[in-house]
Amino acid sequence: MNDDEETILYFLSACLIVAYIMTSSFVRADNEIFIDQSGNNFAVGVEQIGANNNATLNADGTNQQLLIVQYNDTTVDNDVTVNTTGNNNGIKLCQGCAFDYPESYTNHDYWYDNWEGGGHSIDVTVTGDSNGISAQQTNQGSTTGHSYDLNITGDNNEVTTIQQHDGGKTIDLTIYNDENDVYIRQKGSGATHTATIELDGTYGTDLTLKQFNSTATYSLTQNCVTVGGCSVSVTQQ
Repeated sequence: MNDDEETILYFLSACLIVAYIMTSSFVRADNEIFIDQSGNNFAVGVEQIGANNNATLNADGTNQQLLIVQYNDTTVDNDVTVNTTGNNNGIKLCQGCAFDYPESYTNHDYWYDNWEGGGHSIDVTVTGDSNGISAQQTNQGSTTGHSYDLNITGDNNEVTTIQQHDGGKTIDLTIYNDENDVYIRQKGSGATHTATIELDGTYGTDLTLKQFNSTATYSLTQNCVTVGGCSVSVTQQ
């Protein structure tokens, strides 16, 4: 992101804090929230703590800062659905939780680990250019694991995804655009890690995939006509 975008994000951080406090109080009542927003320079922070957490956010505009944090006080599921249309958006989603700071868009440091066992599910659809999308799913103990479905249409996107600790882990990523920078890490014990990735852009696609488990599989479909090729790094251990 350029200097102008950074200036906007610093300005939005104050708005984010206010929205974070207000929505946090509301969510704790029943652990279900729906937000529909249209307009530019929008920032919201949502915190859900308890059981059966469910958040749905639909946002249309540019320079959006969207933060959703979920963690349990019992062994139940967390669900997040995000649909955005617009450019220069920063989206951060945390279930379980962790962050600090993967890989910013922008900061919102967080940490929590009281050993929850609930399953985590995220479904994100992004349409637009120059977006940053960061998602992290963390849990321990008896669990149904993590699942993440991400679809992006646009150019110059940065994607960071971390799934860690116990249980199965799946990610389905589809990007229809150019100039992507994608980082995915799956780490932990107890079940299979699976990544299904389709990169349909033609220029400058960089992908780093790390899977740390004795049972890990991935499927990659990529269209690349860059003269020097597109960078792909896969580590399985």
